[in-house]
Amino acid sequence: MNKRQENLIVWVAAMVQFVNIVDFMMVVPLGPDISRDLPITSSDIGIICGCYTLAVGISGIVCAKFLDRFDRKHVALVTVSGLSLATLAATFCWDLPSLVGARVLAGLFGGPASAIAFSIVCDVVPPERRGRAMAIVMGTFSVSAVAAIPFGLELAERGTWRMPFYAISILGFAVSWLILAFTPSMKEHLKREHRPLASRRLFTNGRFLLAFAMMATAMISSYAIIPNISAYFQFNLGFPRSSLGFLYLVGGVFSLLLIQIGGRASDKIGPLPTNVAGTVFLVFFLYDGFMHDPASSPLFVFIMFMGMVCMRNVSATTEASKIPEPHERAAFMSLFASVQNLSNGVGAFLASAILSTGPGGELLNMKWVGLLSIVMALFQPFILVLLRRGAPARQASATA
Repeated sequence: MNKRQENLIVWVAAMVQFVNIVDFMMVVPLGPDISRDLPITSSDIGIICGCYTLAVGISGIVCAKFLDRFDRKHVALVTVSGLSLATLAATFCWDLPSLVGARVLAGLFGGPASAIAFSIVCDVVPPERRGRAMAIVMGTFSVSAVAAIPFGLELAERGTWRMPFYAISILGFAVSWLILAFTPSMKEHLKREHRPLASRRLFTNGRFLLAFAMMATAMISSYAIIPNISAYFQFNLGFPRSSLGFLYLVGGVFSLLLIQIGGRASDKIGPLPTNVAGTVFLVFFLYDGFMHDPASSPLFVFIMFMGMVCMRNVSATTEASKIPEPHERAAFMSLFASVQNLSNGVGAFLASAILSTGPGGELLNMKWVGLLSIVMALFQPFILVLLRRGAPARQASATA
């Protein structure tokens, strides 16, 4: 496969992840709008996000043993189409249980969609260039903040909170067409004779378990904060609703820059130094922004928080992607994504249990959520050190 074909497939995989990320992220900034239209409180948004991410995690675990048995193209097509239909279902919701049900359905497709996007990248891109490719796919998180979230907020302000979900569904069906038209059949992993051994290895290999723990603690840290940012900024810090789109635009641009720097730095100087630098800055801005009245502006706190989360995660994911063999890659990435999303749910639920809503809609006890986030954030670089100890021997024997 030449570089042009490789890049095309990476960008299609990035579009799969883009739909998946936008579908999840849109609920967070729309939380106050949804709570004004439906019988839902600001603190319920964490429950909605938590249920979605738990569904993603559970579906990833269930699907892990099956994903490596099928053509990558077919899996991507089914999961993105299913996600698009489930997102459309959210537009018909009328209360908290119905919205949770629709989001759970979306999560059941979202888990395998994310796993297959990363598996496709790992199959076509060799390890020495994988940091940059991972940055492209993971950069969809930032692109969604730059373009999709402000656009969705504008749609919601001009219409209702349901309008962005119509748009995401249409985008999802367009990506399904891109998969059908531009992604080749990918069956090379099916030729491995030792494929049936993968599921046992996934749950007994110490390096796999370390990788899962590394990402779990990082996601609990991030998603204790992320579902509550919109409400916290608006009701606690007085940030205007009309400027929320600009907040996500600027934060997304900065995050996109940082995630590309993080991906290239992971290739050049290694994932560990990149991760340590990101962790130091993340902890500082968690303390400044969420444990007391921020000394920095809310805009600066937001862009630094989102940028450092992205920078840390691309370095960690790049390192984790080098661990599995090709025949077990989709299963590993499915479980990896499941751990991420289950941990997202744990973080969101822990924050919801700590927080309460004040009479003006403000979130109470946010400083304790900030402390939880800091403690969890500190685990990732230490676990990455343990993973890196065996890296030279592993890289010497790598075949992909």
